[in-house]
Amino acid sequence: MTDKFDIVVVGAGMVGSLFTAALRDSGLRIALIDGQPPQKPAVSGPFEPRVSALTRASERMLHNLGVLEKLQDTRLCRFTDMDVWDADGTGHIHFRARELGEPHLGILLENRLLQWALTETASAADSVEFICPERLQSLERLPNCWQLTLAGGRVLHAALVVGADGAMSAVRTQAGLTLREHDYAQQAIVTTVRSEQPHQFTAWQRFLPSGPLAFLPLLTQEGDAHSCSIVWTLDNAEAEKILALDDVAFCAELGRAFEHRLGAVLGADRRFAFPLRARHARDYVQEGLALIGDAAHTIHPLAGQGVNLGFMDAAVLAEELLKALKNGLPVDEYATLRRYSRRRRGHNTLLLHTMTGFQKLFGADDLRLRLLRNVGLNVFDKLGPVKNQVMREAMGLGGELPGLAR
Repeated sequence: MTDKFDIVVVGAGMVGSLFTAALRDSGLRIALIDGQPPQKPAVSGPFEPRVSALTRASERMLHNLGVLEKLQDTRLCRFTDMDVWDADGTGHIHFRARELGEPHLGILLENRLLQWALTETASAADSVEFICPERLQSLERLPNCWQLTLAGGRVLHAALVVGADGAMSAVRTQAGLTLREHDYAQQAIVTTVRSEQPHQFTAWQRFLPSGPLAFLPLLTQEGDAHSCSIVWTLDNAEAEKILALDDVAFCAELGRAFEHRLGAVLGADRRFAFPLRARHARDYVQEGLALIGDAAHTIHPLAGQGVNLGFMDAAVLAEELLKALKNGLPVDEYATLRRYSRRRRGHNTLLLHTMTGFQKLFGADDLRLRLLRNVGLNVFDKLGPVKNQVMREAMGLGGELPGLAR
């Protein structure tokens, strides 16, 4: 027996769940598929090594969907400042929320906690069937719909398939959508560290020749502000050397790399490393199918925009589908999917190339480029209105925003 749905969302990660939650009152029958059921993480004990820095636009989406209220009593940290400097010179920029008339620049939240809150919200809707644990086995285009065969043998038919299944997307692969890829030959080391001095609710980033080092502020439930999530980008060979260090040597090396801005690094949790590759689908859509989030694009983490781009994809696709329904159009109308692609692909392409350009610029050893970087950072820091407008864009508060982000 075949089950019929208006939309099948493959991947109940943060982006897929937000997309599904955005359509919960649409009247559409939606299936949400994932291989692992969400579990509410403990809010005591060690922090999860992977955290997300959410922009104000993403925060608004969570608020508008009722997700943020699930997170208010958790280890959520609002940061008010951002401090960026160049290791090779005196270049420095400091961003302040108060200069923008905002209470904070963004929020830091553990991935598993955000995942749980989003999936709980999406799967609680009467119009949504959460099929879990399950995974996509095969995807086939029929004359009027897509047929999805799951690993457990269940067969689904859907007018629209949404691939939200991550960087190694099975939906993208089986639909024949191709990628452009760039290997940075780098790894991002992530862990949680404890510093001698409090983090001052500031996101810190130092640009080293090997790549950016970020200290992202965390807050325990007791209000302790001495923990940070670090993202340390290093060339592959250097990353392996750092990962081989014991705790004491790692903390000492990290403190030197960070110029001891928060005093000594007193301790570190277990370290993890992730290879860095830029990926971008040549097409986000085809007939009756769309990609969102990491299934469509992955970028360098130096600006912390990955999940925020995915949330914006999800919000724009949901908005275009709701507009189509209001106008009496079918959910798989190709013109609707193309509008989503036009609204998102150009923006994502620009940011992907910008991040790659920054990575090359700050990794360059040319003396003239180092001088240009430092002069440019210092001049930019003094251009108040220009600096603030750039920061508003980075916070997701500029340009054409979907309704969910307003």
